[in-house]
Amino acid sequence: MECAIEVFSRRGIGRAGHAEIAEQAKVSVATVFNYFNTREDLVDEVLTEIEGFVQQILEQAYNGQGSVRDSIHRHVKLFVDAAYDKPDHASIWLEWSSSVREEVWPRYTRLLDKALERIAPHLQAAMDSGEIQSVLSAQDLARSLTGFGYVMMQMINQPQRPSREEVTDFLFKYVTAPLQVA
Repeated sequence: MECAIEVFSRRGIGRAGHAEIAEQAKVSVATVFNYFNTREDLVDEVLTEIEGFVQQILEQAYNGQGSVRDSIHRHVKLFVDAAYDKPDHASIWLEWSSSVREEVWPRYTRLLDKALERIAPHLQAAMDSGEIQSVLSAQDLARSLTGFGYVMMQMINQPQRPSREEVTDFLFKYVTAPLQVA
């Protein structure tokens, strides 16, 4: 799977295939076909890996510990750390989030819906308790928290790469700008 993730990150969801993975893994193409019978199986397994990657981060971020701002900060920090530590996963996630193609987009929207279902209730509870206020609804705030990946990847992939802390601090300010502490 590691070789498949590397190839998908480099070649893209729509172009990565068995031959490139075999070359990366230094095995025969037939060996890769033993693990992934079809291109659809290959794409499915890679996207399953990315789904797990995203869901694990969100579970850790919104674990009910601390304030909602603590959860948001954890969310940002965990994604920034993942982008530095697992750049291939982050690249595939970013590409997938903008791949409005029939074969992969519906699955991405289901992942996005799950993310919104995890985040929005925490935001709504904080709004209801008066912990935070916003002109945006909890759902809209949650959506903004699922969309900072583009800015994150732009920052991280600059020639003069900023530190994790700089990226995390900027993104935390960026995503919490619509919030007012009550």
